[in-house]
Amino acid sequence: MNFKEAAYHVLKDEKRSLSAKEITQIALKEGLITTDGKTPDATMGAVIYTEIKQKKGKSLFVKLKRGLFGLREWDEEAKEGKDKTIKIPPQANLIIKHLREREYDSTSPTNFEKTLKDAFSFLGFEAELIGGSGDTDVLLTANIGQKSFKVSVDGKTSRSGRITNRQIDWLSLRDHKNKNRTNFVVVVGPSFAGGNLEERANEYDVSLLKTEDLIKLVEAHSKFPFTLTELKDLFRGKGDRSIQLEDLLTQNLSRRNLLEQFRVIIEEMQSLQDRLGYFTFDSLAGREKIEELDVEIEDIKYIISLLKLPFINGVKEISENKYILTIKIKDMANIFHQISNLLISLEEREELLPPPTPEIKGKSKLERKLGSKYFKWDIRGHSVVAIAKKDNPYEHYCPIAHFHIILEKTIEAFKSQNVINTYLVFSMLKGQNLSSDRPFKGKAEEYKIRMTLGILEIEELIKWTGSKRPIEYKLSVPIERIDEWISKNIKKGE
Repeated sequence: MNFKEAAYHVLKDEKRSLSAKEITQIALKEGLITTDGKTPDATMGAVIYTEIKQKKGKSLFVKLKRGLFGLREWDEEAKEGKDKTIKIPPQANLIIKHLREREYDSTSPTNFEKTLKDAFSFLGFEAELIGGSGDTDVLLTANIGQKSFKVSVDGKTSRSGRITNRQIDWLSLRDHKNKNRTNFVVVVGPSFAGGNLEERANEYDVSLLKTEDLIKLVEAHSKFPFTLTELKDLFRGKGDRSIQLEDLLTQNLSRRNLLEQFRVIIEEMQSLQDRLGYFTFDSLAGREKIEELDVEIEDIKYIISLLKLPFINGVKEISENKYILTIKIKDMANIFHQISNLLISLEEREELLPPPTPEIKGKSKLERKLGSKYFKWDIRGHSVVAIAKKDNPYEHYCPIAHFHIILEKTIEAFKSQNVINTYLVFSMLKGQNLSSDRPFKGKAEEYKIRMTLGILEIEELIKWTGSKRPIEYKLSVPIERIDEWISKNIKKGE
């Protein structure tokens, strides 16, 4: 740890204001820092003062009294503690509990990897636990259209709470990135040694995220969600991401404050209306409570515009710059509650509320979630036939000879990487022949690739990762099993 990290760690543990000398003594006693300097407490004081001076309102530290320091987050936590409307849901609390318990359990790193999957799923990623030798621990997909991105996550546990350079296989991380075609790589662990480790992280373009930082993200997200584009900033840099994290948390707190402003503005609308029979923009902006919150004028305009929307119809303009609330505050709250119900399906609501559970193995075919629309297949004469959509079924045909070529390319794709999709196989078929003197005709025959992958999924040889754009698959069995299945079920040349 460097002096700044040690100061944060000591103050976080002690939960009380300390002098630079006291912080240094505790840090040296606990082995958090080592130094040959004759005045380490002076160095510690200089580091903390510099942080406060340079970052001001975004500094980790605050000066409380003469010569005494504390953490800025103490004040923020105290403010949040007064707000009873924002509560951390049970799922987030359990994830946080598991992260703290499992980051030090080096005897069972798989448990930590499972918790990382749960944590990043909670943050909005499609998270897949892969693990095993030669591959990434968790694969993240952010499905946001043209801005979609993927992240390889490597979890590291340590009894000492410190990850060293020797514990990270940098070449393997690069291989995992290429294998899974990810945009970023992040290593998550209790804390990281400096020096060579930081240099290697920069050299191999790897982000380092402390478990405690991930916990802060989960806590903040549970109170006001981050967007996936905001979280992307955590991964696009190299090395320690503490500065980017603090920026994210500051933005998140600012947005959470807007909720408080929203509540106060509506209360003041009601108060003015009860006294005058209406409210105006100017009378609202001049209210003492609104001025105390430093609410921007534009924010008041936005809230009035929002409440005037037809599907809310909570504010009506009765004459120029004179407004009334047309419904009670509790009924307005119910409207937003109903909007929430419409946006979140029953299945998704059930996923949000319960605590994370281990993956259940051995699901029946009926219980499986399929990436493909195909549910049944057979062979008729010289063609493979796949039937799609149970409600209004229709059939797709593919000559057996073509089916064999597509299967060969699919197997070839899986030999080069763990996760594949239609577009990858499509690119491998471009310029190829599906049979003698019969070239692949491109887009018009893309459905043949989809049905081939769908049939392999029906046969439980591959499985859907959960990714939707594009739909991706990984192997469910050793790749040799697919060759065995082909020779047993698909006769060449039929």
